[in-house]
Amino acid sequence: MKSLFLKISLWTCVALLSVACSNREKLSDREFLIEGKISGLEDSTVIHLARLDGDMNEIIASNTVMNGRFTFKEEAVSNPEQMMIIPRGDGFSSRILYVWVAPKTRIRIEGNGKIHPTWSVKSSIPYQKEENRYTDKNRDVIAESARISVEENAVFSKIMAATSSEETLPFRKIVDSLRVITDSLIVEELYGDIGIMEKTDISPVWLDRMNGVSGTLKYIQMDAERKTDLRKKVEELYSRMSEEDRNTPLGYRITAELFPPTVVNAGDDMADADLLDTDGNTKHLSDYLGKYLLLDFWSRGCGPCIMALPEMKEISETYKDKLTVISISLDTENVWKKTMSEHDMPWVNIRDPKSMGGVAANYGVTGIPNYIMISPEGKIIDKWMGFGEGFLREKVSANLK
Repeated sequence: MKSLFLKISLWTCVALLSVACSNREKLSDREFLIEGKISGLEDSTVIHLARLDGDMNEIIASNTVMNGRFTFKEEAVSNPEQMMIIPRGDGFSSRILYVWVAPKTRIRIEGNGKIHPTWSVKSSIPYQKEENRYTDKNRDVIAESARISVEENAVFSKIMAATSSEETLPFRKIVDSLRVITDSLIVEELYGDIGIMEKTDISPVWLDRMNGVSGTLKYIQMDAERKTDLRKKVEELYSRMSEEDRNTPLGYRITAELFPPTVVNAGDDMADADLLDTDGNTKHLSDYLGKYLLLDFWSRGCGPCIMALPEMKEISETYKDKLTVISISLDTENVWKKTMSEHDMPWVNIRDPKSMGGVAANYGVTGIPNYIMISPEGKIIDKWMGFGEGFLREKVSANLK
């Protein structure tokens, strides 16, 4: 009797385990599952899952860590699709952990502590395995860079809390010394990435790395000899890109970063390009000459850009007889139209399909919101970046006078 009871119990356990495993693995045709197991994280740590759409990162889900675990069960919009894991809280750097997902795929994330860019991502997706090669190659450098980033953010907090410029001086010296170390680590990581890219076929992962390498090379400070050596290597990588690769928003940006166009400034003739309206018709900035133009380069993912919209509406209505406001979106078509449906934007709205690699590069746009004032004759009057309440109104009023 006891033997029979044990057999029944064992078969019951096996059956229950089988059902549990079946339920655990059941995913719909579009769903993917991310399961994270990270030691050393405090309970209540919030982890975000973000979707990439052009230059915009949109948080699509958030999960709170409990006993070192977090999960995301969402739907993929493409197969495969690159997403981002973004933890929030003290001790996390601003770097991103890239994760590739696909329908009916399980992804495991494992690690220890808050250096999340070095967490291990395991799945059957080939692009993830390719992504992991770069992390594995530069793991120690990435970890040190993330650690210094956290330290730098803490010092910045002290600078922001300071009540005088003299009080900030010792903290600014610390930031300067940390940046020297950071720059050297970035150069080391560049060499690591390039070394892999030289031996790897072009893919979405390769192109994403190429974008990062070319953008970093443009802005990073290093000695002339190293910069010349790195530039030669990157240009050789660029020569491998097909016309199809180059004629994409990412390709346009890579080209603009490596071979920057001539930037127009105050007093120069305006730059123009093939832009698109909401119906997909080609538009040019010159179509709107005859009045003053206020160009607004913006994106949905830019908080100050969205904050500026009410003031933009006020300006467009106040000066409608002599000024045309033109917002130039740097987002993908879907993101752009979705944002317009959510906000009142009764002025000219067009989109640059080349994003930051298009006419924005001709105007020297490196951050948004970015504004350009143009005369009725097509001459640039003024350029500025950023938004603060009332500042946009003051700048437009002063330039119209």
